[in-house]
Amino acid sequence: MKRQIFFSGFFLALSAALSYYVNSSFLGSLVGEKHVGLVYAAAAILAIILIFAIHYLARNFGLRAPARLFGLILTGSYLGLSFVGGSIWPLIFFILIYVSVISLGLLLDLYLENLSRDQETGRIRGGYLTTINVAVLLAPLVSGSILGGSAPPVGGFQSVYLLCFAFTLPLLYQLFFKLEETKLPAVNVGLREKLANKNLRQILKFDFLLNLFYFVMVIYLPLYLHGTIDFSWGKIGLIFTIMLIPFVLIDYPLGWLADKRWGEKEILTVGLVIAGLATLPIAWLTSNNWLIWAGLLFATRVGASAWEAMKETYLFKHVNASDVGVIGLSRLTAPASYLAGALATFFLLKIIPLPHLFTILALIILASVGASRQLVDTK
Repeated sequence: MKRQIFFSGFFLALSAALSYYVNSSFLGSLVGEKHVGLVYAAAAILAIILIFAIHYLARNFGLRAPARLFGLILTGSYLGLSFVGGSIWPLIFFILIYVSVISLGLLLDLYLENLSRDQETGRIRGGYLTTINVAVLLAPLVSGSILGGSAPPVGGFQSVYLLCFAFTLPLLYQLFFKLEETKLPAVNVGLREKLANKNLRQILKFDFLLNLFYFVMVIYLPLYLHGTIDFSWGKIGLIFTIMLIPFVLIDYPLGWLADKRWGEKEILTVGLVIAGLATLPIAWLTSNNWLIWAGLLFATRVGASAWEAMKETYLFKHVNASDVGVIGLSRLTAPASYLAGALATFFLLKIIPLPHLFTILALIILASVGASRQLVDTK
C-alpha cells in the first residue's frame, strides 16, 4: 500500500502547492495585504483544534474514514473557491482548504508510519518527501503561467483554484478505491513519557521553526517580489520552480546518508547554516535580475531541504504508528507557526518595512544552530 500513499501524497501536494504562492495575493485582494496574516491565523486556530480531533477519529474509526471526509471537504472547497465571488465565502473556502490539507497530510503520515521500520525510515521519508516535492516543484510554474501578467484579475486566481480542484479528483480516487482501512496499534508509551526525551522535544522545536520559515516565504516573499521588486507572476513562477529544485534532488540521498553513513545532527546543522545565511541578503537585494533571485532562493532551499529531511527522519525514528499524539504535535507545528507568525508579522509590519522580516527570520535561524549541535544522533 506504500505506492498508494505516495500517489495520494503527490496529488494532495500538487493540488495544494498550485495555490501556495498566490494565496497571499488573492487574500490581499479581498482583505488588504496587512490583514492577510489574520486570515491565516483564523485558519491555523481551526487546524489546531482539528488535529486534536483527528487523534480521536483515528483511534475510534481508523484512518480511511476521516481521510475520505477531509478529501471531500478539500475538493468541494476548491470547487467553491473557483466560482463563488464576494468576500466572505472565498475566505470560508480558503480556511476549509487550509485545514483539510493539514488534516490529510497528518493522516497520510500515520498511514506511512504504520508501514515503516526504523532502519529504513530515512529512505522512506526521503522518498515520500521527494514525491511530494516533485509536485511542489511543478506547481509555481503552472500557476505563474495561468496568472501571466503583473496584475491578474481575481478571475485569474480562480482559474488556479479550478486547476487545484481538478487535481483533487485523482486524490479522491486513491482515498475511496485504493487505500485500505488501517487501524492504529495500541499505545505502548504515553505522550508525556515520549516527550520526556529532550531530543524529541528539540526536534519538534526545529519543526516549528521550519514551518515559521515556510510561513514567511510562502506569504511574504511573493508579496515582496510582486509588489516591490515588480516581477510578473510568470517570472515569479519560473524563479520559484528553480528555487524548489533542491527538494527533489537531495531529500532522498540525504535520507539514505542518515540511515547508512552520517547522523542526522550534522546534516541538520549544515542545513540551518545554509538556510540562515542565504535568507539574510533577501532584505537588501533590490535587483530585478531574475537569475540572481533564482540563485539566492535556490540556496535557501538547499538548506531548508536538508533541514526538512533530517527533522522528518529524526522524528520518525523516535515514534511508531501508535504515537498519534507525537506525530500530531509535529503536524501541529505548521498551524501553530502560522498562528504565531501571523500575529507577530501583523504587529511587526506596523513598525518595520516588509523586507526586514527576512532579516529577523535569518537571525532566528542562525541563532538555533547551537541547539542543533546538542542533538544526539539516532545512529
